[in-house]
Amino acid sequence: MQKKYDKLLLGFIIGLLIPLIVFAIAIYIRYKSSPQMQYLGIKYLITFTPKFLSLSVCANLLPFYIFLKTNRMASVRGVLTATFSLALFVLILFIIV
Repeated sequence: MQKKYDKLLLGFIIGLLIPLIVFAIAIYIRYKSSPQMQYLGIKYLITFTPKFLSLSVCANLLPFYIFLKTNRMASVRGVLTATFSLALFVLILFIIV
């Protein structure tokens, strides 16, 4: 019998949402009082996006270990799939930018 909250899709969604929330918080904290954002705008933000996003992917360790300790392997696979998807996205951003 499958445990409650042991779904691949749930793990994938959590694996995408947590790094994006951490990314938004990091961008807000870093640039909340920065006057450079007014002058440089989007180009300034794009150059630092891959760096912040690659650091925020590390936040997936928390749901990964929670699902692993509670023996929810389908959710663990979803978190890993999301992590590798974000890592591929960050690699593409590093190549483009």
